[in-house]
Amino acid sequence: MSITITVPEETTARFVVAADRAPDDVATALRQGLPGRLGAAMFHRLGTPALMVAAHKAEVSPWDLRSVTGTDPDDVERVRRGDWHVGVTSVLPVADLPAGPHIARATAEVLAGSLGGVPVDLDMNQVVHPPPVPRPEDFVLADGWTGAVLPPYRNAGRCTADEDELDGCSCVGITTRGLRRFGLPELEITGVACPHDLAALNLVRTAAQRLLPLGRHRGEHVLHSELVLTSADFAAFWGSRDQVWDDGPVPVRLVQTGPRRLSIQAPEDFPGTLNEWLWDELPPVLHHYLSCEPDDAAPD
Repeated sequence: MSITITVPEETTARFVVAADRAPDDVATALRQGLPGRLGAAMFHRLGTPALMVAAHKAEVSPWDLRSVTGTDPDDVERVRRGDWHVGVTSVLPVADLPAGPHIARATAEVLAGSLGGVPVDLDMNQVVHPPPVPRPEDFVLADGWTGAVLPPYRNAGRCTADEDELDGCSCVGITTRGLRRFGLPELEITGVACPHDLAALNLVRTAAQRLLPLGRHRGEHVLHSELVLTSADFAAFWGSRDQVWDDGPVPVRLVQTGPRRLSIQAPEDFPGTLNEWLWDELPPVLHHYLSCEPDDAAPD
C-alpha cells in the first residue's frame, strides 16, 4: 500500500498584526527589532514576494479577524477592536522552506511589538504566542507551527469514562493546522481515548517532523503507507538532538482521508484497537512527554 503526497511549486504564509495605528517606517521598525542573522535575512526579502507588508484600515481590510482565537481573551478582544490590520505575506518557492515562514512570522512579531499590536497567524486563525527571549534564530516545528493541541474533554468534565479503561471512550481527535504552508498535507488522529491523548498528540508531532523535509521538494512523492517514526524525529520536533526514547522505531499507518489530509492509524497488522496500540506499542515516554528545551545551535 502507498500514499501520494503532492508538494506544490510554492506556498504562502500569512500573518496580520491588529493595531491601533499603522507603521510609520516599516524598515526602521524591523531594523531596530530584528537584529542578527534573522534580521539580515528579513531585509534581503523585504519588498519582494517573499516578504510583503501592507497596512489597511480595519473596515476595508482584506482579512476578517472576527473569528480569531487565542489563549488570552484580552488579546483576542484587541484583535477584534484594532483600527488597523498590517499584513505580512510570504509567497515562497518550496526550496525556501521552512526558513521563509519563520522569517515572515518574526517580521509580524516585531511589527506587533513596535505598534503595541497583536500578531495573528492566519493559517491557524489564532493569536501568535509571544516568542521566547532571546528570540530563537532557527526554525523549530514545536514553536507553534502545527496548531495541534489537546482537547480539554477530561479536564473540562465532559468525559466520565473510567481512566483505567484502555477503550473507555473515543473523545479525542487531533488535527494539525498550518502544515500546508510547508507544502504538506494536514495530519489527524481520531477515536482516541482520553487517557492516551498526549501520546496521540506526540505521534502527530513526530509524524509532522518526519514528513517536513518532503516539503522542500516539489512534485509527487509516493510513500509506503507505513511511516516509521524514530526518537530522532521526535527530538528534532523540539529542536533537540538528545535521545528521547531507547526503544526501537514506531511504525504508523497513514491513510488518505482527503485531498490534503492524512490520518494516522495503527499498523495494519496490529490485531487490537487503536487505543490498545497506543498503550501497548508506543514508548512509555510519549504518554507523559510535554516539552523539551531546544539545543542552542539546532540546525535550520
